[in-house]
Amino acid sequence: MTKSQSEKSIRFLDRLFARLHVLSVRDQLTLGIAIALVPTLGIGFVVLNQVVFSRVYKSVERRLQAEAELISYGLREWGIGVSYSLNYLSQAPALRQGNIDEIQKIFNRLNVSEPGRFWRFWSASSEAPELLAHTASIRSKQKLAAEANQLNRYYFQAALRGYPTYQSVLSRTTDQGCLNVSKPVFKYGTVQKNSVVITSAQDLIDHTSVLSVPVRTDLAGILVMCIPLDKLAEDTGLDELFSDQRFELLAGQTQQNDFLNDPSGVESALFLVSNTGQLLFPGDKASSYSIPNIDDIKFSKYASLYPVISSAMEGAKSYRRIDIADDRYFVLTNKVDSAWSIVLLLNENRPLTTIRQLGFLFVLIGVISILLAVFIVRSMACAISSPISLAANALHRISDGDFDLELPDGGNDEMGGLVHDIQSAANRLKRFLAQATSFAVTEKQLETAKAIQADFLLTDLPNSSLYEVEAYSRPALTIGADWYDMVKVGQYVFIVVADVCDKGVPSALYMSVFRSLIRSKLIDLSSRLDDHETLNSIPDPQADQIASECIRLAIEQTNQYMALNQNSSMMFATVFIAAINTSSGYVSYISAGHEPPLIIGTSELSKLDSMGGPAIGLFDSAQYSVSTLQLQPRDSLVIYSDGLVDARGTSEEGWGCERLQQLLIRFSDESASTLMSTILSAVDQYKGLQEQFDDLTVMVWKWLGP
Repeated sequence: MTKSQSEKSIRFLDRLFARLHVLSVRDQLTLGIAIALVPTLGIGFVVLNQVVFSRVYKSVERRLQAEAELISYGLREWGIGVSYSLNYLSQAPALRQGNIDEIQKIFNRLNVSEPGRFWRFWSASSEAPELLAHTASIRSKQKLAAEANQLNRYYFQAALRGYPTYQSVLSRTTDQGCLNVSKPVFKYGTVQKNSVVITSAQDLIDHTSVLSVPVRTDLAGILVMCIPLDKLAEDTGLDELFSDQRFELLAGQTQQNDFLNDPSGVESALFLVSNTGQLLFPGDKASSYSIPNIDDIKFSKYASLYPVISSAMEGAKSYRRIDIADDRYFVLTNKVDSAWSIVLLLNENRPLTTIRQLGFLFVLIGVISILLAVFIVRSMACAISSPISLAANALHRISDGDFDLELPDGGNDEMGGLVHDIQSAANRLKRFLAQATSFAVTEKQLETAKAIQADFLLTDLPNSSLYEVEAYSRPALTIGADWYDMVKVGQYVFIVVADVCDKGVPSALYMSVFRSLIRSKLIDLSSRLDDHETLNSIPDPQADQIASECIRLAIEQTNQYMALNQNSSMMFATVFIAAINTSSGYVSYISAGHEPPLIIGTSELSKLDSMGGPAIGLFDSAQYSVSTLQLQPRDSLVIYSDGLVDARGTSEEGWGCERLQQLLIRFSDESASTLMSTILSAVDQYKGLQEQFDDLTVMVWKWLGP
């Protein structure tokens, strides 16, 4: 937690205690512990609930997956059994020879042993198939309708071409939805001992390709087994699932066939759906004259299941939770074979009931724990509040200026340490009070020195229509050792930017001496310029030479004086001084150990690398040479102390001359004031909250042209 966040929390508690009129430490501790425990236990309960639910979610998924695999396995085995039955029956001599009487006797026996299945034997005719034998009674009208429609059955067309297959259709003989399994019966050939698994009609090649295969001429007929869809659950054994203890999640339920229309719903359910969208289980008990389709689900309370079952039709396996009406269900889909898929549905309340009961127990335990903790804290708070009261009285005396305290020993615990610290603080404050009285004189003197030094720096620089000038200086400490100056004599301007070594009070004292000497020398020496300027303000050819001599003599005389008379402490100053002809843009300058200034024009940037001599104040016999340059209109001269390029950022890396140059190139054509504000803004942004490393001084002089 950050400092600001901690302060906000404290202010919140103070407002809460004030609103509840909780004033004593004992009550505040009690309430504070309760406030801390309630969200802590609440968060812990939520996290525990999420972890437990996540594990239950995974456990239910594994269990449903296991039950789905068992169901799928059972359905596949049932399908293999059906295939074996038809394969075995198709090998019977009566069927291979087309003996209708014998076939009917076989069907009659099957009707007794398997009353839920209907058997049919059709002639293998591709023009007018006849129903030759069958179980159950069929009216003449139904028989004629079935024979007239049989060639439209895709499973029958496939059987005529030798493909055993199955398909769900609406039977014309029973007027019921029926799963028809067909098997071509061959007249000749070796009796097959191994069954061939019958394929779904949808698994065959497309209709056009199947119909392009010639009709077999060696068929004795087509054997068809019809399982009514309302009997499919009984035939496959799906009805028995809900009483089988191996199915832990599904057991104990009785799933009626028409539960889709039952508003009470179910806790668990099973759907068997074909890849053509036929809902083979649970079916629709209310209507035997249609084959239920998943579209029927759209209009039931289970409408949210529709997209899940649609994906199951395509063979997708998934596990998710969905909302149905006011309940939430776990749903798992699994593929049985290429034609069928199952969907298991389980109400979330069933596996989570025990978890919720445990959750209530956890909440009860948490409440009891909070009450017990509050009781214990309240009992202990009495022992804590006594030394706190003692500390509060002592602090009150200190706030009134009474530091003569003699507090009793508070023991070795935290409260004893607090009493000891208060006693120590009182003793220190007595000493600090005496010291502060003596320091007050020194602080006032520093403020006075700062005000005097500020008077040295020009606040109103002389301006002209020929040039713009801006200057800025900021000390690193209370008072600084950098300075800038400007003297205007006729059409000439003398500019100075200097930096005394080190910083603080000693450097500031030397700065005042250096600055005063250079300024006075410039004023005295430049007086000769007035005699060499004409009435038309056109300088005499000797005037530029005189201005150059002025800056050279001013530096050399100041250096000689400081080195011989005022430098027992070996203090020195770096100086850049220049004389500028404001009419022609001609510049004479000396750099005495100073940072090389930059000159920026509309097209390029350059550095004044010429060094005219050493820093002043070190060698009394030092000689200084003058360099010159010609400014072009709108050129800007940027002079600065090392405090600008040495400004430290958070990485302790200096801002650097390269960053300054890139900045000047981008803003080369701006005014002097804009350039100055841009430079200061960039270096302050780079420095951030870091303390200023050194005194910083910048001057921008821009020549506008004649």
